[in-house]
Amino acid sequence: MGMFKKGLFLGGLIGAAAMWLNATPKGKEMRAKLMGQANDLYAQLKESIKQLEGPTKEMYDALVERAVEEYAAKVEMAMDMKNQLVRELKKRWKDLEKEIKK
Repeated sequence: MGMFKKGLFLGGLIGAAAMWLNATPKGKEMRAKLMGQANDLYAQLKESIKQLEGPTKEMYDALVERAVEEYAAKVEMAMDMKNQLVRELKKRWKDLEKEIKK
C-alpha cells in the first residue's frame, strides 16, 4: 500500500471517529467523558509542571504523553481515544503557560 493510500485510509478512520463522536448520542456521551478525563488529567499536569523550574512546551508534552499512557493503561482506553486525549491536553499548553507566568 502506497503512502497516499495509507494517508487516505488513516484520514478516513480519523474522520469516521470524529463523526461518530460528534453525531451519535453514544459518541456525544463518550466525548463528554473524554473531556472530563482531560480536565482531571490537566489539573494533575498543572500541579506537576508548576513544580519544574523553567517549564517548556517540550517538558509539558512529555508529561502529557506519560500521564495519558499511564491513565490509558489503568482504564483500558482505546488507542484512538488515547490519541484524542493527548491532542486535547497538548492544546492547553498556551493557557497553562499564561497561568504560570502570572
